[in-house]
Amino acid sequence: MKIVIDVPVEESVLASLQAQGRHRFEVVAPPGETVRALPSALIADADVLFCSLSPGNQAEMQRLRWVQLASTGYTQLFGLDLPARGVTATNCRGCFDVPIAEWNMAMMVNLARDFRLMIRNQEAAIWDRSAVFQREIRGLTVGLWGYGGIGRETARLAKAMGLKVHVFARNGVGPREEVYSVPGTGDPEGILPDRVFHNGEEMEFLGGLDFLILAMPLTKQTEGLVGERELQALPRHAFLLIPTSVSL
Repeated sequence: MKIVIDVPVEESVLASLQAQGRHRFEVVAPPGETVRALPSALIADADVLFCSLSPGNQAEMQRLRWVQLASTGYTQLFGLDLPARGVTATNCRGCFDVPIAEWNMAMMVNLARDFRLMIRNQEAAIWDRSAVFQREIRGLTVGLWGYGGIGRETARLAKAMGLKVHVFARNGVGPREEVYSVPGTGDPEGILPDRVFHNGEEMEFLGGLDFLILAMPLTKQTEGLVGERELQALPRHAFLLIPTSVSL
C-alpha cells in the first residue's frame, strides 16, 4: 500500500515502518494545519491517508480506501461522502484521554489559586501572599457531563487528588469495553464516581458543583446541550471547563 502522511511524524517510528518493507510511505512536509490541495502526483495512487485535515483535492485520490485521523473529532470529514466511495475512516479515540485529563486537572488548580494573577504579580515584582494563592482543590466537587475516556481519566486523577466526582450520564456508568485506553489509566470498570446522575436530574447535578467539565464530543445530540438555564443552575463560584469540541 501507498500511505500518505500529512501529520507530524517521529522519524524513528517512520524509519522502523519503512525498514519492514511492506508499504510505501510518503510524508508531506511541512504537515498542513489548514485545508489545502496536495500535489496530484503525490496522492493520486495513495491507498491510505493519515491526516488531521483532508486535502481540498481528495477527490483525486481514486485509490483511497482508508483515512486515519490524528484527532478524536471527525467533523472535518463531513460532506466528503466517504462511505459512497468505499472509504473507511477511523479516528484516534482514546489516544488523547491522558493529556486532556491532565489539562483538566491543571486548569482546576490554576483557576482555584488564580494562577494568572500570581504570574502577573511575579512579572510586576509584587510579593503577594494572599490566601487565594493557597486554596486547595482537595475536598471540592467536580462534575463530569459525559463519562467516556476523558471523563474517566479525569475522574481517576481527581480522586487521587481528593476531589469528589459527580457524573451526569444519560445511560448510567458501567464497564467500558472495546474502546482503546492507555494501560493503567481511566476507570474501565466504572466504579470511581461518588455519585451518578441520570436524565431529569440535570439541575440537581449542576447545583452541587465547584467545577463542571463538559466531556462530550460535538454531535447533533450535544450541540446546544448546555445553555443559559444550565449555567444559571451552577453555583456562583463554580468554574466551567470545556476541554473538548462540545458546543454551548
